[in-house]
Amino acid sequence: MSGAGNLFSVIDNRKYGFKHRQLVKLAPELCQFMNEKTDGLLVINQNESYAFQSDFYNPDGSFGAMCGNGARCAIEYSNKNKIFKINSVSGDISFFMCGREYNGRYHGENIVIEFPPPIKLQPQISVRIINSVINGSYVDVGSKHLVVNIFKQSQWKVIQMNDFELLQIAPKYRYHPQFAPDGVNFNIYEVKESNTIILRTYEKGVEGETGACGTGAIATALTSAANNEVKFPVKIIPTSKIPLIVNIRGNINSIENISLEGPAEFISNNEIEIPDFNE
Repeated sequence: MSGAGNLFSVIDNRKYGFKHRQLVKLAPELCQFMNEKTDGLLVINQNESYAFQSDFYNPDGSFGAMCGNGARCAIEYSNKNKIFKINSVSGDISFFMCGREYNGRYHGENIVIEFPPPIKLQPQISVRIINSVINGSYVDVGSKHLVVNIFKQSQWKVIQMNDFELLQIAPKYRYHPQFAPDGVNFNIYEVKESNTIILRTYEKGVEGETGACGTGAIATALTSAANNEVKFPVKIIPTSKIPLIVNIRGNINSIENISLEGPAEFISNNEIEIPDFNE
């Protein structure tokens, strides 16, 4: 499936009953097959208290971070496979993902995911590597992000977004001791007209640039708003060029909740033979 160009392998674990330790081993296998590579594994389970439960595994088998684009794909998958029925009155879909409750709804052809206020929003931080210092923001919305406006960095301001060597530069910050032991996702952005932001994201666990990152889009919108660069709602244009919309209820200093809106679609169905492994 694709969530705004963020690609996922999705399995209905009601059929297989894989346990967590098995999924950790299986994630690398299921995220790369038949010359195709995805940005993570979505595992759909039933949960009596919610419409469904989804767990997200990075391609390296790591686990625990929230994935906004994956959440939309999980809703679309679960809806199309009749795992739940949408409340005909409110249209709200309450689901359990990465250890907490979230809500979603359909908005035309898009899906909107509601997020709680950020766990942490630090609009101004400095990160030093040898004699080079960058100024950015640290945002934790269930997934941890370092967000940098490249045109506000003296060493990068003349570099065009498309020319920025993200794959070479990002790992230095993704693994920086300042963010140990978990590390961070690394985002660079440029503000355009009409509250529009161009965004590129290097995701940990994927260890590469992804077509889109939902929590990265949220983190970047919050960063830019906190620094008085944009006003909500904010349109985020990721590498895939498929727009995401980020909005908040409340104001940037007193956020009640955050919404992430974008598409979710099926790309293909595949049958995969997996090797036997010990539990």
